[in-house]
Amino acid sequence: MRTSIDLKRLQHLELLAEELNFSRAAERAHLSQTAFSRSIQALENEFGLRLFDRDTRSVRPTSAGHYLIAKAKVLLHRARDLSDDIYYLAHAEVGELNFGTSLLAIDGPLRPALVELKQQCPRLKLHIEASQTPNLMHHLEQENIEFFVAFPGELAQDERLEVTWLPTEPGSMYCRPEHPLLQQGTPPSPHQLPDYPWSAVFLDHSVAPRLRRLFGMRPNQPLPLELTCDNLSILRDLTLCSDNILFTWESWINRGGRHAGLVNLGALLQPALPAKDLHIECAIVQLAGRTLSPPAQRLVDLILAQAGMTSVSTAARAP
Repeated sequence: MRTSIDLKRLQHLELLAEELNFSRAAERAHLSQTAFSRSIQALENEFGLRLFDRDTRSVRPTSAGHYLIAKAKVLLHRARDLSDDIYYLAHAEVGELNFGTSLLAIDGPLRPALVELKQQCPRLKLHIEASQTPNLMHHLEQENIEFFVAFPGELAQDERLEVTWLPTEPGSMYCRPEHPLLQQGTPPSPHQLPDYPWSAVFLDHSVAPRLRRLFGMRPNQPLPLELTCDNLSILRDLTLCSDNILFTWESWINRGGRHAGLVNLGALLQPALPAKDLHIECAIVQLAGRTLSPPAQRLVDLILAQAGMTSVSTAARAP
């Protein structure tokens, strides 16, 4: 029958091997000399081996003792490493974090939250899946990611999911300076926008009723969306050389001088559209009833802190 390994007694074995003195080893173990001696004796009885030769003047490891002391040091070193890993994992400082995001979410509170996470946890490995909501949902269902940040659309009604809404991101419509709507001599009307092709990263079909209402379109009239692309730079370049109207979020346009050459058409519309209807919504989406890993929970907390949120709301919003 194999004996079990008591790490505490192995620590006492290591201390005695280092000190070769029961009194000093017991002091380092914060035990009385009697209790320490009993621990070493119990270890020898458990192994059925004499580990130390003792006399009134000295303590010396036996041949078996030398062998087990070397093995014990390796085991104790690994145990300490494991203890450190558990601590750092519990505090989200090591391990891996797999999550997803839309391009919109990157320009929201996610970007500064990621910067802060990397500063707090430089050893944490990150894998970020940047894609559209349907693809992110597939990865979430397969548990390849722990959560994603994006506009959830109709997923907000899915009982399998926990949806935490974030503050909306201001959005607008942009066009080139030579666009016909800017050359007509009168302010452009919202009802004129469906007469031109639209461009966007991705428009969830759940937002179609809102857009039809805003731009005076008939119920069930197809949106004039003629260009979709996951690359915002391409969308911008093609908008500058065509009559396409680009739907995007202001934070991306305003970052790094990307607005150069584009006109904020949404700000010129008469009558003006309600600002809330131009905002783009975003949420943190995760599987309901699942506990996030410490790194994932830390990032979620940082996102909420960047968004100025102190509580979680999973109430659905109407498109």
